[in-house]
Amino acid sequence: MLKLLAWLGLFLLAVTPVRAAPLEVTDLAGRTVTIQTPVERFVISEGRYIPLLALLRPDNPVAGLVGMMSPLALTEPALQEQLYEKFPQARDIALFGGTSAESVSVEKIIDLRPQLAIFGLGDHGPGTKNAELLRQLEASGTSILFIDFRMDPLNNTLPSVELLGRVLGAEDRAADYISFYRDRLDRIRQRIAAVATRPRVFVQAHPGRFPCCWGMADGMLGPFVGLAGGLNIADAVAPGPVAQHTEEFLLAENPDVWIGTASGTAADHHAGKTPVALGADVTPEMAVESLKRYLDQPSFAAMDAVRQGRAHSLWHNFYNSPFNIAAVEAFARWIHPEIFADTDPQETLAEIYRRYLPFTLRGTYFATVPHG
Repeated sequence: MLKLLAWLGLFLLAVTPVRAAPLEVTDLAGRTVTIQTPVERFVISEGRYIPLLALLRPDNPVAGLVGMMSPLALTEPALQEQLYEKFPQARDIALFGGTSAESVSVEKIIDLRPQLAIFGLGDHGPGTKNAELLRQLEASGTSILFIDFRMDPLNNTLPSVELLGRVLGAEDRAADYISFYRDRLDRIRQRIAAVATRPRVFVQAHPGRFPCCWGMADGMLGPFVGLAGGLNIADAVAPGPVAQHTEEFLLAENPDVWIGTASGTAADHHAGKTPVALGADVTPEMAVESLKRYLDQPSFAAMDAVRQGRAHSLWHNFYNSPFNIAAVEAFARWIHPEIFADTDPQETLAEIYRRYLPFTLRGTYFATVPHG
């Protein structure tokens, strides 16, 4: 009789539907958020967070994703093609804005009836300062969760992955990636701890797309300089995420290492446009040619970093990505090549794709100008 009751209990557990249960978490804005789980309907601010969803849920990254402010194609058109090919339902995800928080329609979000809205702490979508929008969403029953890979990537990337894994029921996937990421980060920290010199570095955003010279300092990719054993020359004169510097500043400071964040595409390069190109469908030859074409300007060609083969580029979108560990490795290799010769950031990115994503990595994401 007891055995029969035990089997009956197991049977009832098996057929009982999963019931919504409240989950209380603290998000990256320090807010306590209560979310009804499982999360079956949610929205995200930018399509660029879809690779994060794919990392956590490779069998169906867009399950339950009913809306987003901007499409993935805005930053990764080739990856969106792969997304549509493997998960055709992604074509039906509604858009509720354009490219900025001001473009967002809160009415459209509410019409989508999401349980949860996932926003970035400092991306192009709604942030903590959009109090009225947040109030309207919460009044409609939508919980709001902030993550961050942009404002403080060194401290917020892993907590963001862990938080979203917990909320979406993908704790094991999140823990596996966090271990992968942490192992590589620890290796860099251990080696940098022994360096005696710290080369001076300038990180320039969007070379060829925007006028010279927007430097990254305290935010985005700027903090990677210090972690990788360098001194960020922009941080000393204009602390903050980004600030514009003159060509004269760059020539006078004459950094040991120059790093540009490339936002040009293969199509831009074929069309002869000026933005330094990297990313999907960009070959290594195109990447180097694009970088060299930009740095051939007299104001750059005179810099020691360019003449000595210490001018580099990396894909701009690492500045807001959970895969930024590949960018950290690139910084370390470029700033201290003598101790990171065995480090290959392009291979690290390829490994992330092989191990964690249902997509294939295509293209070139790092480049170095030829010496001399």
